[in-house]
Amino acid sequence: MSNNSFELLPIDRRAQRTRALLADALLELGAERDVDSLDVGELAAAAGIGRSTFYTHYAGKDDFLIASFVNLLGMAETALAAKYPEREDLVPSAPLFAHVAQAADFARNVAKSEVFPHQMEAGEAKVRSIAEANIARRMPHWSAEHCRETAIYVAAGFIGLLRWWMTSGLKQSPEQMQRTFFRLSQAALEEAE
Repeated sequence: MSNNSFELLPIDRRAQRTRALLADALLELGAERDVDSLDVGELAAAAGIGRSTFYTHYAGKDDFLIASFVNLLGMAETALAAKYPEREDLVPSAPLFAHVAQAADFARNVAKSEVFPHQMEAGEAKVRSIAEANIARRMPHWSAEHCRETAIYVAAGFIGLLRWWMTSGLKQSPEQMQRTFFRLSQAALEEAE
């Protein structure tokens, strides 16, 4: 390895730490009040970082909110795949539904925000890539096109359920949401065979 490779490791760890601090600050502040009313200065102060550090990582608050949601989806998939590499589910829906329920006040507030539709759109693209990889793993005899088409359906179903659950006030339990999504996603695999 070159010296440059070693120099990048501390920067990556600092970036991860900064992003984690910002995510914690967002959950705390966003649970207390309207997400649209938060500003970068408040988020940075709550995270214990400077505004310039925030802007090193994100173009603005909306970019941060969207990236945080997409990163959450990716981290959930990475953790679940590491623990259960041969699992049946196509996306990390159970831990995601549980996470949303645990952060219910924040979830209700973010569902009312102007950035929410953009988060859901970016999240759907991420879920689609996760689902496509898991479908290809579970259904190796399927063509790439068949996997892609099914992943589009599964991702739209998951994001649609999540959006509905959040905007309707999280009235169902995460377990109910998981059962509904699992049934629908498994039906997509069974009907397409």
